[in-house]
Amino acid sequence: MKGTVLPLAILLLPAALAAQATSKPFRYNGSGTVFFSAGACQHGNLNVGVGAAGEGFLWRGLTLGGEAGYYRFPADPDVGYGVFMIGPGYHFVNRNKPAKIDPYLNLRLVGGAFSSGGFSGAGGLGAGANYWFKERLGLQTGVQVHVLAIEEAIVSFRVGLAFR
Repeated sequence: MKGTVLPLAILLLPAALAAQATSKPFRYNGSGTVFFSAGACQHGNLNVGVGAAGEGFLWRGLTLGGEAGYYRFPADPDVGYGVFMIGPGYHFVNRNKPAKIDPYLNLRLVGGAFSSGGFSGAGGLGAGANYWFKERLGLQTGVQVHVLAIEEAIVSFRVGLAFR
């Protein structure tokens, strides 16, 4: 029995190594983010918010994504609004190779905003980058512009936790 352990180990070692080598290769298929934002409207009033966003790759760097968030003006605690939007985006990254920095652009074409005053249409434009400090966990920073049909535009800086 003792004499069979070493030959058996020698026979099984290449199979074990081959099984590790055939593990699933890296592929970046989409990402999600929870974020905090701070900025100002076109009147100069401070605006803060929290939200979540996600997107999936369609082809190469082209994505389809959406976001939802709640924003308010600290100077007037009674004024707050919720926003949801969807639209295309683009990541300047090779989806098959892990990269530390992942710059992106997004365009939110269809959306809406809800507040105590009712519903209005909304859209947005954003740019930023993800910094992946682990394979599936990173930091997202960026700038987002929301345009609401109630003649309000808000520019905000975002920081969030990204995952893929």
